[in-house]
Amino acid sequence: MPTQVLRQAPRNFARYLPIDDALFASPVFLTSAGRTTIAPGAAYPPPGHPDLYQFEWREGRVLPEFSLLWLEAGSGIWETQRGAFPIRAGQVGQVLSGQWHRYRPDPASGWTECWVQFNGRLAHELEASGHFSCASPVSTPGHPRLFAREFLAFLRDIAAADFTNSTAQGLRLLGLLGALNDPAQADTTTTPRNLIERARQHIWSHSHRQLNVSEVAEHLHVSRRTLERAFSAASLPGVLDEITRCRLNRAERLLRETHLPVQHIVSLAGFGTAEQMRLHFHARHRLSPAQYRNAHPQG
Repeated sequence: MPTQVLRQAPRNFARYLPIDDALFASPVFLTSAGRTTIAPGAAYPPPGHPDLYQFEWREGRVLPEFSLLWLEAGSGIWETQRGAFPIRAGQVGQVLSGQWHRYRPDPASGWTECWVQFNGRLAHELEASGHFSCASPVSTPGHPRLFAREFLAFLRDIAAADFTNSTAQGLRLLGLLGALNDPAQADTTTTPRNLIERARQHIWSHSHRQLNVSEVAEHLHVSRRTLERAFSAASLPGVLDEITRCRLNRAERLLRETHLPVQHIVSLAGFGTAEQMRLHFHARHRLSPAQYRNAHPQG
C-alpha cells in the first residue's frame, strides 16, 4: 500500500518550504518535509540538508520547530533529553520546538523515514495544553493504516512540482496529529483503562437512545460486573452516571443553543420522560430545564 500511494513521488526527496509574512502569522504552517531510504550500514544522517537541519550524532541538534518522523520501514534509536527509545517501522518519533534530540537507523536494518516539520502559534498552544507533550517521544498511531495512508498521501502532494505552501496545508497537518493521537480502536484488550475509554466512546455515541449499563457491557464483550469494577478501580462514578452525565450535557447544550421545545430535547438527549430529565436537572442545577434555559439566554 505505501508504495502505491507514493508511486508518483520521488523515493528520496526533501523540501524546505518558503514562509512569507502572511504564512508566518497563520496558526500552523509547514516548514519542511521529505522521505529518505537509508541502506543498512550507510552513514547517517546523509549530507545535503541546510545547516540548520544537518547534525552530527555526537552533538545532536535543536530546531526552532516541531517534527514528526514516521518510519515506513526498518528500525533504530530515538533520543531526547528524556532518554533513548527504540523506534520501529510504523512508529512515529516526535520532537518539540527547542528540544534537543538525535536519532539514527540500526546499521543492520537501515530505515525509510518520512518526515514533516512545522511551526505556528497553534502548535505551541497544543504543546502548552498537553496535547503534544511528547511524554513518550516515540508512539504508535491509534489507527496505523489510516495514519500511513494520510502521511504518504501528504508527502506525495508536497513532493509534487506544483505544491504551494499555505495555511490549508498546515491545517491538513493537524489531521495527521489527530490520527496519531486518536486512541479509538487502537487497543481492544480488556484492561480497566481501555474498557473505560471504549465504554465512554460508546456512551457518547449512543446515549441518545435508551441505553443501559448491560447494553454497554454487551457491546464491549465483558460482563456488567467487569465494566463496573473498571470504573470503580479508577475512582470514577459508575457507568450509569456516565450515561446520565452525557445526556445532561447534551440537553444543556440544546437548551442553550436552540429554540427546540423541551419535550423534543427530552427525546434527543435520550431521557425516557420529561419528568426524568427534570429530576436530573434539579439534582445538578436546582433548576428545571425551562428555568435553566431562561438562565442561559442565547446571544
